[in-house]
Amino acid sequence: MFKGISLQIQRQQLFRGLRLLFIFSLVAGAAWFLWQRQMRVFSRVGYLNGTLLNIYARIPGTLVLYPLQPGQLLSKGQEIGRIENERNPQLETDRQNLETRLAVAQRQRQVLLQKRRSRQKLIAELSYYQREQYRLEVQFAQEALQRVLAELREAQEALTLARLEADRYTRLVRQGAVSQQRADEAVYNARQAEQVVKNKQAELRRYQTNLEAFRKGLQLDSARTFSFPQIRLIDLQIEVVNIEGQIAEVEATIAELKKEIANIKQQLALQRLARIQSPIRGVVWSVIHKSGTLGIPISAGDPVAKVLDCDDVWATALVAERENARLWIGQPAIVRLLDGSDRRISGWVRAIRGGPGKVVVGENVAVPPPDLVRNELAVDVALKNLPPELGAQRFCGVGQSVEVIFDARS
Repeated sequence: MFKGISLQIQRQQLFRGLRLLFIFSLVAGAAWFLWQRQMRVFSRVGYLNGTLLNIYARIPGTLVLYPLQPGQLLSKGQEIGRIENERNPQLETDRQNLETRLAVAQRQRQVLLQKRRSRQKLIAELSYYQREQYRLEVQFAQEALQRVLAELREAQEALTLARLEADRYTRLVRQGAVSQQRADEAVYNARQAEQVVKNKQAELRRYQTNLEAFRKGLQLDSARTFSFPQIRLIDLQIEVVNIEGQIAEVEATIAELKKEIANIKQQLALQRLARIQSPIRGVVWSVIHKSGTLGIPISAGDPVAKVLDCDDVWATALVAERENARLWIGQPAIVRLLDGSDRRISGWVRAIRGGPGKVVVGENVAVPPPDLVRNELAVDVALKNLPPELGAQRFCGVGQSVEVIFDARS
């Protein structure tokens, strides 16, 4: 009997110990859970997101898109299709008009060049006549100068004889051989001969001055009068200057027209064929137009396909707004995939948006922001690296649900 009572007491003590251990475990678990909540911030909802780039048609025409499948990996610059447009009436009309204007300008230049050559030929001929006229005028002045110089020498010789005769008659008057009247006539003749010499000397100086003026193309005896070759030469030189100005204007016009025609031809080449290339290394998200081998008509600016940029994948987490004070830019975070694999990806906070700030007009993302929830923050977490399992065929994991854990110990 006492043995049974002892066993019962032992069982009661064992159960009491187990209850105490269970209660202690619950308290320890609750304390650990509260400590974890204090040191970390957990997201309510999270998902992986990425940037989508739209590929648009650059020109109107017939779209021929190569076979593409969502999830297909594309390299940067890889050609995925083409747009052909053999006709562009407006550009073709502009090109024809420009070429017509160019032909007119070129003909005008040829006319001006021919006109300048003819005028230059006339200038050469008239220049020859002008040089001959100058030579003849100088020669005429030189001959006149020689004639006056010869007359001066004759007058000087006559003056010498007149002086000798006057001296001789003066001596004969003193001797009484001739009359005084005859002596006076001889003296008068000598004075007249001296005056003739002075006149000839003055005339010689005038002819010398005229010769120097002729050599310099001047005229002293009256206002400068130009001969017909000189007048025509001046007019032709002025005309040639004007023609050269017109030629310069026409050549500038021709150069500008050639430049415009080259631009038009380049635009025609671009408008006839536009190759569609992937702007980035990414994954085909969706194909908007499937053209087939025959192609389909398309307008400029129409979207063709969407490409996901796997180099810009991030996690968007919705966190209670009361945790705002415990979140900051650059904060370490762990992104845990909720696909059953429990894979974890390291990252850091790159943006925190609250309330209406979660919705950004024109933001081209693969997963649009969710409907607004009161008192919540949208936190974007940049990922350091993606697991190899999240490849192109899985769209780099974009759209998968995740849990984001923020390290708030700092």
